[in-house]
Amino acid sequence: MTALLSLGTVSKRFRGLVAVDRVSFEVPDGAIFAVIGPNGAGKTTLFNLIAGAMVPDAGTITFGGHRIDGLTPDAVCRRGIARTFQLVRPFPGLSVEDNVVVGARLRQTEVGVARQRAHEILRRLELFDRRR
Repeated sequence: MTALLSLGTVSKRFRGLVAVDRVSFEVPDGAIFAVIGPNGAGKTTLFNLIAGAMVPDAGTITFGGHRIDGLTPDAVCRRGIARTFQLVRPFPGLSVEDNVVVGARLRQTEVGVARQRAHEILRRLELFDRRR
């Protein structure tokens, strides 16, 4: 079985500091995978590499069988990987529902269909009753 996400000996340096050192792993389709470690361990840098915000100095990143290392964040996102940030409310003037609709619009230009998809996601996350 081919992994949905695969990293092969990925490394990233910032001058003399090695932030990510030859990291390799595979995440099968449908799996839940966690990256844990103390502050300064390179977790954020690793996520930035996967999301395309940074380019690895070495190694490969593949998603769905295609290399994504070196692609721009928007190109990576179009392939199905998005990075989120620890913001309590990304668009504070919008409801939870409308925040999710904004994300759904990436793949669906029709607002009504995007809203239906947002509702599916909110139900799956048990947030539908808090959507307003």
